[in-house]
Amino acid sequence: FGQVLSKYLSGLALAIGGLHCSMNVFNKLMNTGLKWPMELFDTTPLGRILSRYSKDVDTVDSVLPAITVQLLNTCFGVLA
Repeated sequence: FGQVLSKYLSGLALAIGGLHCSMNVFNKLMNTGLKWPMELFDTTPLGRILSRYSKDVDTVDSVLPAITVQLLNTCFGVLA
């Protein structure tokens, strides 16, 4: 029973932490992007800016949690 509870709580903590991190990165990207000068938007295609935003948010949403799970499994494996 303890192992099931531990897995559930670790998954819940990872999901909440990932959501918080993703919202934080998205808000910072939006706040800095809205402060750029208008000349940048005139010279840079909007698709390039959106592509960069989506790549950064995708990295936080998919890559970071996988790396965190691997790190925690390795640390707990060494301790066990």
